[in-house]
Amino acid sequence: MQRKRELAMHLATTANDRGQNSATTAPWEKRMEIAMQGIVELLDENVRWWEQAAVTCEQAASRLPEGEKEGWQLMGAVYRERADKHARLIEQVRQGNNSAHR
Repeated sequence: MQRKRELAMHLATTANDRGQNSATTAPWEKRMEIAMQGIVELLDENVRWWEQAAVTCEQAASRLPEGEKEGWQLMGAVYRERADKHARLIEQVRQGNNSAHR
């Protein structure tokens, strides 16, 4: 009799744990989705800032004499490269999220 009660309690607890596990998975996935949206927004803002920094450096370089402008042109190229890398990263994250939701 005692053994049957223990078995029944074990089965009830196991079923309850499974139910709780599936119930906590959905909120965890939602939190991850929200976090990823925040990360994508931050990266998107960074793309705009890197692009603006590149334009600013390029404009400054255009007004400088030879010998001084090259450093500013290089900074502009580096900032533009950063913007491109961030944009590619955003695309990878979005593609990963889209394939995860299929």
